[in-house]
Formats: sequence, structure tokens, C-alpha cells
Amino acid sequence: MKQIVTLLLALGLSGTGWGQSTSTSLPTSSTLTLEQCITLALENQPSIRQSILQQQVADNTVEQTRRSQLPTLSGYSNQGLNFGRNVDPYTNSVTNAQITTNTAGLGVSWTVFNGFQLKNTLLQQSFSAQASQFDVATAKNTITLNTLLAYLQVLTTQDLVLASEVQVSVAQAQVERTEKLVKSGTTPPFNLYDAKSQLANDQMQLVQAQTNLKAARLTLLQVLNLPSTTVLQLVRLEGTTIPQVSTTDAYQIFTQARTFMPEVQAADLRTKAAQKGLDLAKGLAYPTLTVNANWGTSYSSAARRTSYSNEVVEQATAGFVDVGGQSYPVKVLEPILSAERINYFQQLDNNQYKSVTMSIRIPILNGFQVRYRTTNARLQQQLAESQAESVRRNLRQAIDQAVNQQQNANERYHALEQQVAVLAQSHKAAEARYNAGLLNAVEYNLAKSNLDRASVNLIQARYERVLREKVVDFYRVGTL
Repeated sequence: MKQIVTLLLALGLSGTGWGQSTSTSLPTSSTLTLEQCITLALENQPSIRQSILQQQVADNTVEQTRRSQLPTLSGYSNQGLNFGRNVDPYTNSVTNAQITTNTAGLGVSWTVFNGFQLKNTLLQQSFSAQASQFDVATAKNTITLNTLLAYLQVLTTQDLVLASEVQVSVAQAQVERTEKLVKSGTTPPFNLYDAKSQLANDQMQLVQAQTNLKAARLTLLQVLNLPSTTVLQLVRLEGTTIPQVSTTDAYQIFTQARTFMPEVQAADLRTKAAQKGLDLAKGLAYPTLTVNANWGTSYSSAARRTSYSNEVVEQATAGFVDVGGQSYPVKVLEPILSAERINYFQQLDNNQYKSVTMSIRIPILNGFQVRYRTTNARLQQQLAESQAESVRRNLRQAIDQAVNQQQNANERYHALEQQVAVLAQSHKAAEARYNAGLLNAVEYNLAKSNLDRASVNLIQARYERVLREKVVDFYRVGTL
């Protein structure tokens, strides 16, 4: 009995662990605290990495939309080689010569106004990107709470294994003592059978506790995303000694939590994004004003420049003159004409063309797309508002449950403390009477079983109390 009481006191004051740290990715200390386990879980869980990547995609989309408000500048260049009968692009005459052409230019286009589509798109995507940041925080909170639960489950099963080992030790000692009493004739043999039966039952409870400990270890390793062969040692976790809270306190906690819990903030931002979606749909009914500017030039191998030389030649004309009854053809002196090729860069300089245009597109009838898109956007806005309200309702219900569970766990823990103390005194008296031969084995085993069961419940209640206190504290301040 003294061993059981000592164990219960030790479980609340000392630290226990399992194994030593051997993984290179773990901290160098021989034990892991809850904070270190949470850090490992956040670093190793793929879901956190996926949330961060989704956030980066959203941020990149916002930056892309912001840059799309700038004018677009594009350049072009075409090289052509024409064979056979074609049109000389320089003279527009038909020719059979081979012609090489080249065109180049720049174009600028800027959407001046399009019903605030770009502005509202940027705002909508900005809200979505901010919501993605809070999604990352929500994922981290989920991993944090799962790690806390798995951590405490390991500590609970460790203590249950230790309690079962003490129970087996006590039952074994009782069997040995009963054997001596039977040999001395002080007690009947059936008492020995009852003692051995109690020992077998305690040994079975120990095996079950060891099995539960293995399962709890595996669950924690999976939460930390570590191999199942990893050996860890955990630091004991004490209660946070949060005062008993009431229903009024639960509402106050909710009032504070809804201002900083990431899932609520993400839902509010998505509601704002849906409102901008409605503005986008309405913007389809506005005109679109676009300004365009272009510059270009061209080159043709058929381009020639005509020039006059200083030499002249006599050229006959169609006219005649009558001199003394004799007709003579009219001839003139004309300079010699020559055609020379115009070089590439001169053509590029001579053939430049520039233009500036302003266009406006006014939607008149587009299959009632504005009406239907506006209706859909309004429904999406209402859906986002409803989802945000659901998030708040779920948060309020979770806090109400957490507070209620914390109250129940605290009351159960204190009640079990008193129960164990009373059953310990009862077991002590039963043990003294049994050793004196004044109590049969059935009654003694019943007193021992009652104490063992209450002791196990007290261990579970202790960690249940710690868990519920930390969950309430998490909703109170937003972190463990």
C-alpha cells in the first residue's frame, strides 16, 4: 500500500521518459519538452509546408495582378523572301524579281479604364492572400493541439504502466506472504488461489498498459512525422493552475478569441473578397477605354532611288516641225537617268510610321452576362458570410465545450483524490485484518481492486485536467 501511495505522489512531482534521443533531426538534449515536440511537428508535417506554398502562390498572384495595371510594350520583326510574280512593296507594281523584305516596330497598349476591374481584382486577391496567411496559422494551431494531445497521452500511459507494475509487485508479495501462511496452517489454501488469481489479473492489466503505451508512442511519432524506430524521452508536464471558469467566463473568452483566432480572420477576409467579386461582376457593365501607340519601319530590296547625271542625250519625241514643206522630227536633250539601291539603314529611317489611337468599347447586349454574373457573385458573398458565421459559431461551441470539460475535469480530479485517500485507508485496514486472519481473500481482493481502479482513474484525471486547462488557456491567449 505504501508503494502505491508513493508512486501516486511521485507521478505528480518527478519526470519520466522513454529511451534516449538518437535521431539527428532532434534537439541535442536527452529529453524533449512539449515546446520542442511542437516545433518538430511544425517543421516536419507536410501539411504546414503545403499551406505555406499555397500562401506563396496567392502572394505571387497579387503581385502579378498589381504589375498587370502597367502598360504593355511589345516589339515585332518580320523577315520575308518573295519569289516569282509578286507586288513590289516599295512601288506597288507587279514584278517577277526576287524581293527581300523586313519590317520592325514597337507597340504600347494601356487600359485606362475598364470598370475598375483591375483595381477590384487586386483587392480581391489581396484579401485571399491575407486569408491564406491565416490558413497557415490555423494549420499550425491544429498541429499544436494534436501534438499536445499525443504528448499527454504518452505521459498518461507511462504512468499507468508504472502503476500497473506496482500493483503486480504488491500482488506478487501478497502471493508469497499467503504461501507462507498456508504452509504454517494459519490460512486455508483457497486464499492462496485467490491471491494468485489477483496476481494474474494485475499482470494482464500491466500487459494492456504496455500495449497502450506503445500505441501512444507511435501516435506521437506520427504527429512529429518521425520514423517509428525513433526513441524519445519526454519531460513531464504539469498543470497550468487555471482558476475554475464559469459560463460567463466562456463568453468572455469567446469575445476575445474571435478577434485573434486565425480561422475567424481568414473567414472575414474571404467575405471581403466575395464582396469585391460582386463589384467585379457589376464592372462588366461599364465601358472600357484603351490607348494604343505604335511605331514601325520597313525595308525592301526592290527599293531604288532615281538620280540625274550631268551628261545629256538626244531623245526623239512624237512631235514634228514643217520647215519649207519638209517635215522634221522634234528632238530634245535629256539628262541620263540612273536608279541606285537605297541602303538598309536609310530605308529604316525613311520608312518610319507612327500612330496613336484611343478606343472605347461600350457593352450594349452581351447575353445578360452582367445580370447572371452579378447574381452569382451576390450568392457567393452570402455564402462567404454564412461560412464566416459558421466559423464563429464553431469557435463559440468549441470554447463552451472546452470550459465545460475543464470544469468537469477539475471536479473529477478533486473527487478522485478524495476517493483514493479514503480507499487507501480502507485497503490498509483490510490488509491488516487479512494478515491477522480476520478477513477472507475475496473481501481483501475487492478492497485492493477498488483502490487500484481509483488510482488508475486518478492518473487519467490528472492528465485530463492538464489537457483541459491548456486548451482553455489556448483559446484565452491564442497559444499554448
